[in-house]
Formats: sequence, C-alpha cells, structure tokens
Amino acid sequence: MSGVLRREINKAREIERRIVQGDARMCRPAFGVVCKALWPFKTAEELAARVGCSVRAAAYEISGERDPSAQSLMVVMSEITPKR
Repeated sequence: MSGVLRREINKAREIERRIVQGDARMCRPAFGVVCKALWPFKTAEELAARVGCSVRAAAYEISGERDPSAQSLMVVMSEITPKR
C-alpha cells in the first residue's frame, strides 16, 4: 500500500511543482495570449511593472486564474492601439 500512496504523493508534488514554476498550462485565455505576444519574455514582470501590481497578481491574470483588472486591460489596450 505504501508504494501506491508514495506514487500518488509524488504525482501531486510534480503537478504542484509545475504550477509553481510556471510551466503548467491550465488554460489559454485570450488576455494571456495577447500579453505573451506583446511581451514574449518575462511577461508577468512586464505587466506588473506597467500596471503597478505584484508579479504574482499579473501571473494569475495572464494564466486565467483571475480575471484581468481594469488597469491591466487599459495597459494592454494602449499597447495594441496605434499611436497618433
């Protein structure tokens, strides 16, 4: 019985590790796709710096775990609209 239990614990740890490290694909929301297209490297850090929120909050918005804030939407909209 301990072998089965140990295997399940290891599987749960691997899933948790992938979520914490950021390589898990929970969903592909449109907001996250646009953010990745705008800022392909350090997307959460870039969004957090422009919005003025924490990197974790920005990462949640990009991954789709949380709805994007109004400030985040405004930053993305200002980036994709042409400047006059």
